Amino acid sequence: MPSGRTGRITSDTRGGWTASISRRKLLFKIVATWFMVIYSIATIFPFYVLFIRTFVSTKEASTLHLWLPPSQEIHLDAQIGNVAVFYNLDLRQVKKDLGIKGYVAPRDTLRDIAEKNNISLDTIRDYFNRYGIFTGWITLTSGSEFWSALVRSLIIIAVSLVGICFLSILTGSALAGLRRRYQTTIYNLYLLEMVIPPMLIVVPQFVMVQYLQGLLPGTDQPGLTRWVVQILTVILIFIKGGAFSTMVFTAAIGAIPREIEESSQIDGANRWQYIRHILMPLLKVPIATVVVILMPDFWNRFLEPYVYLDQANTTVLPLIQGFAGKYSTNFQVIFTGVFISLLPLVIVYLIFRRWFIRGVMAGAVKG
Repeated sequence: MPSGRTGRITSDTRGGWTASISRRKLLFKIVATWFMVIYSIATIFPFYVLFIRTFVSTKEASTLHLWLPPSQEIHLDAQIGNVAVFYNLDLRQVKKDLGIKGYVAPRDTLRDIAEKNNISLDTIRDYFNRYGIFTGWITLTSGSEFWSALVRSLIIIAVSLVGICFLSILTGSALAGLRRRYQTTIYNLYLLEMVIPPMLIVVPQFVMVQYLQGLLPGTDQPGLTRWVVQILTVILIFIKGGAFSTMVFTAAIGAIPREIEESSQIDGANRWQYIRHILMPLLKVPIATVVVILMPDFWNRFLEPYVYLDQANTTVLPLIQGFAGKYSTNFQVIFTGVFISLLPLVIVYLIFRRWFIRGVMAGAVKG
């Protein structure tokens, strides 16, 4: 009897412990889930506010809006010059859209323009009211400047990423293993770039670039040659050095068994065939990691495009900065440009997030 009772007590005690542990696990899961939900909302919330700000007028720039503001009616007694400046309108395009053939003075009111050109007031209201909350989107997307700047930005980023990955793979394959002293010295020189602030070399770099560009014919006059040389200059500045990418590929290639290279040599493959057909397929994760990490850095570079590119040959960020006037600034256009400039980064992250996670976890778990 005592032994049976002890057995029943032990069984009941174990059952109570199991139930207690299960309740604790459930409570922990609930708390962890709510924490992640709150953290995710707190992370996404600034982007949501930025999106809403693309519809908020400049005069309410200091007011926090959590939802789309109501559309505001245009004042018909407003002067066309002030309206054009406030909404960044091209008066030639306005005249074309409204069918105005005569001269329009900047001090003419919208009511005067309607009366002089036999345009109904409702047509005037409908035309200008759309600029109330959509002026940022209309100003950026209706002109060719933004799309040209976006294409140039994508070209610069794509070529820079391909170039820096290719050169870093070649460098990493030469330095992999760090078996000799000179390899370690070269590797340390590459890493030295990571601790030197780029601002320290801006002036000598600019002087050197200007000198080299002056040696090429046709770069002193606006045109295709000058623009291509300027874009190539920014690309070369982006891919020079490549300390981070060199470090990533050197470590990744060093972890590949050397027997693979030796077996490829026995089969008659040369160095380039080994890199192209064997090494490249094994470096998908490091390549995706470098792309995901370096693309935001290249995309958010403002100084190099601003210094080396002409205003008609600029990228997205300097173009957005151009909407900041000396006496008046259309913050609605600026916030819209900032929001649109974030979309390519989000798209790339969503595409490569699986590879990025693999790259971060590479080497963390054996096998």
